Amino acid sequence: MHVSSIRCRLLAVALFSVLATPSNAQESTSADATPPNATPHSAADLKSLETQTQKAIATAKPAVVAIGGGSGVVISADGYVMTVAHVDQRAGRHVQVTFPDGKQAWAVTLGNDFGLDAGMLKIDGSGPWPHADTLGSHDLKVGQWCISLGYPMTYEHGMAPVARIGRVLRSDKNEVITDSTIMGGDSGGPLINLDGKVIGIGTKCDSSLIYNIHVATEGFASVWQRLLNSEDFDSLHPPRPLLGVSADADGTNRIEKVRSGGPADKAGIRAGDTITKVDGHDVRDFDHILSRVRDRTPGDTIDVVFTRDGKEQTVSVKLGESPMGVP
Repeated sequence: MHVSSIRCRLLAVALFSVLATPSNAQESTSADATPPNATPHSAADLKSLETQTQKAIATAKPAVVAIGGGSGVVISADGYVMTVAHVDQRAGRHVQVTFPDGKQAWAVTLGNDFGLDAGMLKIDGSGPWPHADTLGSHDLKVGQWCISLGYPMTYEHGMAPVARIGRVLRSDKNEVITDSTIMGGDSGGPLINLDGKVIGIGTKCDSSLIYNIHVATEGFASVWQRLLNSEDFDSLHPPRPLLGVSADADGTNRIEKVRSGGPADKAGIRAGDTITKVDGHDVRDFDHILSRVRDRTPGDTIDVVFTRDGKEQTVSVKLGESPMGVP
């Protein structure tokens, strides 16, 4: 980003900030280094913020890579890349990454958390590769300055990643919401602080240019090992165990339907059977059956006691997986 462009953007943000400064933002009129959430009130303040912004961009920019129609950031010398799941798509893909200086390399996609929209890649070869440091997002403050970096859809080969300054609007363990604009193609690009450290990864925005969502680094940390293990999963909406039966309209423990090929079907449970126990616990109605099944996880084996034609039978059922929670 050119100096003049940064100055124009800073002026615009400064004017907006004066009108809508968060109540807990710290003020400063010092010409020294601008605190991370201070609002400039003088030309000296603005110049200080501009200098810090340029330094932060220069620190992180060499590690920002283009990945097909998206972005990413290298976070280790040996080539691990943070991006988003909707850019990664799935584990095991071979993709090309392009650095700001035009250098290209092949990488393999690792794991993806489609709930968080967090993804990882690993560049082929030992490097060392240009990389940016990461910082935990748990200490972010409302009003804190931040910068988004990425390759928007208008990106042309040979261009440097675009930088846009903004402020943190709110954050939690999974998301950082900012007015630092992102758009199509920026997905997977880093959100950095004024030290040039990665505090989030761009994921989506709405129709408002001042509402942009980034995956928090804390969110990445919570599923880090699964990403490195090349798992594709959804940590926010985990699959529920599946028995594969449904009750009659009265909700009794008499089974009306058994899903063909489902766990109960494979174990020998049939429509018309009445389930009386699940894992040694008496069940009086279908809600009790659901409760016992939902206490387990997909792949667990449970003992089911049922009656058929007045005779009691016991079978072992290996539970399946039901993303929608169907019993």
